[in-house]
Amino acid sequence: MTESYTVGGDVQSWCTKCKLMLRHTIVAMVENSPKRVQCNTCSGAHNYRAGEPVKSASKPRVPKAPKREKSAIEYLERLETADMSMAKKYNFAGNFEKDELINHPKFGLGIVSLVKNEKKMEIVFKDSTRLLSQNQS
Repeated sequence: MTESYTVGGDVQSWCTKCKLMLRHTIVAMVENSPKRVQCNTCSGAHNYRAGEPVKSASKPRVPKAPKREKSAIEYLERLETADMSMAKKYNFAGNFEKDELINHPKFGLGIVSLVKNEKKMEIVFKDSTRLLSQNQS
């Protein structure tokens, strides 16, 4: 049996915002088919899609690993055994070098993992890696 669609009626459609098959309200039709729909969940309006988009059979996507993942793990291991008395107090006017132990007033104990340039450095803290300033007057 063929379904009968009307503007204002409901239809199952792939929501481009929610990325799910959900109920939508038909907003516009072309001949006897829904053309535009509005999601009943997120209220997003988009073209009608009868099903989930088919992934192309081209190259499978392989997620890229973070560039410094291994070194970040090594730095975190060093943080666990680090002596806080050896840490240099962070000051944006200070000059820091790679592998130096830093005591930041807000983020706590960290290790300089990368000196990007004379004004920026990357520090690995227990909860995250942050880009901080140095050599600022």
